[in-house]
Amino acid sequence: MAGHTFLSARFRHGLLATKGRRHSDYRFLSNIALADIAFVARGDSLPSLFESAARALTDVMVDRRTVVGRVTRRIEIKSPTVDRLLYDFLTELIVVKDVDSLLFKDFKVSVATGSREQRLACEMRGEEIDRDRHALRNDVKAVTMHMFGVKKPGGKAGRWEATVVLDI
Repeated sequence: MAGHTFLSARFRHGLLATKGRRHSDYRFLSNIALADIAFVARGDSLPSLFESAARALTDVMVDRRTVVGRVTRRIEIKSPTVDRLLYDFLTELIVVKDVDSLLFKDFKVSVATGSREQRLACEMRGEEIDRDRHALRNDVKAVTMHMFGVKKPGGKAGRWEATVVLDI
């Protein structure tokens, strides 16, 4: 699976060139790099931000509407910062796709923030990759550090926002 792009060149170009293609909680960014796809995810809370980012990552890999929630998987992650927690979470989803051939469509995230350690627990529902049934798009290789970041524009009253660039 590594290094394989499931999208035709025409569709992949269309995804990259679509200015601000929006979903309710994330939008794809155009013209980042030829072998990258970028998005901005938003959420009213850290858990909803992480869920939005996971859905955006999944939408880059597969049409989520073709994935059924047959398998439940739980992961727990600890990281020193919120930025690193999101990076590690998305990386774990890519690893599970590559190692276990699982794609997920639903995510229920909880985040506990502390002064020294941030913790995430996520219960995910999905299924094993089925090339005949799933509308596969891109094989994401990694989350990059280019432009990566989590912030809360507008201070306490604002929504959480993350910028993510994926290497495909």
